[in-house]
Amino acid sequence: MLIDIKSKLAGLNLHIDNSIVIGSGIMNTMNIRPSNDIDVVVSSSTYENLRTSGKFNVEIKHDRQILTDNIFEIGTSWGVLGKNYNLTDLLKESVVINDVRYITLDFLLSVKESWLKDEDVRQKDIEDVQLIKEHRTK
Repeated sequence: MLIDIKSKLAGLNLHIDNSIVIGSGIMNTMNIRPSNDIDVVVSSSTYENLRTSGKFNVEIKHDRQILTDNIFEIGTSWGVLGKNYNLTDLLKESVVINDVRYITLDFLLSVKESWLKDEDVRQKDIEDVQLIKEHRTK
């Protein structure tokens, strides 16, 4: 079952100017595979508003503070490809589909291919690289 990312974001007042969906959200939207959650990078002010809303737990993951609930992981940056990308950085690697801003499929592929070199590579990432490559040949 594909997640309706647009409506979930709208429920938090997240839009193309203050947020970008990272991770497998683009794969969900492009019908490559369903996503189990929505990972989002937001502006600092948006993050602070969400943090004080009482709707989220605050957790530390990959050495950064994020907001979580049963579907969202929200942060102010994404540490990939040897860099800590904030919202402004990610805008250069984004595409808008159905009024939602996502990282591009090419950027996601680069990220996931870099993770394949990790000792503790996840099977999901191995499969995602294959799915993206298959999708690109269609």
